[in-house]
Amino acid sequence: MVPDPYDGSTFVLPKTHCTQERKIWFRRANEIFGFQLVAELALKECKNRYGNILSEKGLKPDTPFKIASSDGRSVMLPARKLLFLCDDGINVLYRQIFIMFYGSFETYMFDILGRSFGEIKETDNILEKSVNIMMRGNWDGKLCKMNSKFSIGYKAGELEDHFKGYEMEFEGNKYFNPLAFLDELAQVRHKIIHASSVIEDGRFIFINSEIFNSYYGYFAHLTDYIDRLFSDKFGYERLVINPGEA
Repeated sequence: MVPDPYDGSTFVLPKTHCTQERKIWFRRANEIFGFQLVAELALKECKNRYGNILSEKGLKPDTPFKIASSDGRSVMLPARKLLFLCDDGINVLYRQIFIMFYGSFETYMFDILGRSFGEIKETDNILEKSVNIMMRGNWDGKLCKMNSKFSIGYKAGELEDHFKGYEMEFEGNKYFNPLAFLDELAQVRHKIIHASSVIEDGRFIFINSEIFNSYYGYFAHLTDYIDRLFSDKFGYERLVINPGEA
């Protein structure tokens, strides 16, 4: 990490080598974070605006309240429900950002696989072939399948060395194997999507917004390793870019 270019009080990712596929991943990541910040602001402003209106008008919590948009859509709900949705909306937002960010990494993988199938003269059913590699099994197994198909030189020990000194922690658990950590993230994503964010005892999955910077750093580190494997194998050009300007 390097000091930010504004006042140096925070840190940002340094310039890095990227194939076109990794550059696009950075661009998507920046768009996701931008959406998160704007949505957070919108929810807070909505709560402040309508909270003040409800207070000034002296409306009771169960008073029906209607919100209409300029295109004709509208919703009617109790006043208390509106304010609750503004608060709970933050939790929904963070779970969706988690999914989007994980999904953007998978999209990067599909992009680099799709390009590489062409390099080995396989041009039919590329999506299906990529899905067969990416679906089912843990992430070490997926990278092993990629290695078997493309001979990219993946070594689990080398990847662990690449992450040496990088702290990986989630829900109070520390991880020393970057792919075991990714498997855990995949399970959380699975629960959010396929179990309506519900975990044991009917509780909802809670995503702390403070994880997103390290989440971003983790995937930046992982894509650097994978990007280099495919680039070394097939000679893909890797240009030096500023991640914040991808």
